[in-house]
Amino acid sequence: MANFGNTLVVTGGGLGDTLFHLPFIRSIQQQAKGKSVVLACKKGREISELFSEVDMVRSVLPIAKDQDVSGQPDLLRLIGLIRAEQIETVFVFHKSKGISFATWVAGVRNRYGYYFKGGINRFFLNKGICVAKDVPLPAFMSHAALVMDAADIGYDCSDVNFRQPEHVVEQAFKQLELDSSAPMVALGINSSAEYKQWGGEGYSAIAERLLTAFPGKVLLFGAGDVKAVAEKILSETASPERFVDLTTRKVALNHSHALLQQCDFYVGNDSFGLNLAAMSSLPAVGIFIKSYHFAYSDWIRPVISSSDNIHDISVEMVWGEVEKLLKAEKSR
Repeated sequence: MANFGNTLVVTGGGLGDTLFHLPFIRSIQQQAKGKSVVLACKKGREISELFSEVDMVRSVLPIAKDQDVSGQPDLLRLIGLIRAEQIETVFVFHKSKGISFATWVAGVRNRYGYYFKGGINRFFLNKGICVAKDVPLPAFMSHAALVMDAADIGYDCSDVNFRQPEHVVEQAFKQLELDSSAPMVALGINSSAEYKQWGGEGYSAIAERLLTAFPGKVLLFGAGDVKAVAEKILSETASPERFVDLTTRKVALNHSHALLQQCDFYVGNDSFGLNLAAMSSLPAVGIFIKSYHFAYSDWIRPVISSSDNIHDISVEMVWGEVEKLLKAEKSR
């Protein structure tokens, strides 16, 4: 097994893109110094919060000029941060020539990554491989997998088991005054774009069926940007006390993850939340439009629209998959 020394993994994008890379990060960290890696991400503030108490990542380099958007990286800052961390090996899971250039200028000895035919970044990656632009979705994950294959590093996309430690779980349940022994399921109402949002009407119907078929609470997983969806669900239920609504509470990202990982299963849009559930080895029903459906985890049961209109997905289509998860839980 190779020893990569101080190792940096660059994912480049936001939360969802970083989660796609977790199977690879999990394998790389086994060969890194201290079995822990450094991450470089554009939305570093959120990702720092998510990984703050997880051993596989020891620090996060926030490289975007604006940490609230997945925008342009600050390359001079990145070069300084890499040097300060004394990075010996980097995996650049991003097509950016600027980021590859920064790792070269910073003096990183082993520079893994990918480039497209004719790409300038090939000059800055001494262990780079040429890949096709068109690969199965999600492209971030597929291109990273090709780099891992070329480096002869194994990985398992179905057994990432990304978890928060027990003391974080205890803190999260204490903060919200919840009983951690009570069963809970998650409705992932968050979405990265409007066309991926199934909406309050569908989720209200699923929530009411869950209240009848499931004995515990329902976690409404999402932030303030989907508050209206949560309000729709809560306005139509006779049992609001059985819901835990994260859209109206200030909850740290590692705490919301801790709540999620304690759920029996997850139902939700194609989103960061669905990625997080899958990478946490949590059974999930994923709601996809036709052109954006991709199979990247055996933990996800996909429900796919016949078109690019997510509202072509009926309540019965989603509930059919939810029932399978309910039966699986009862048989345990």
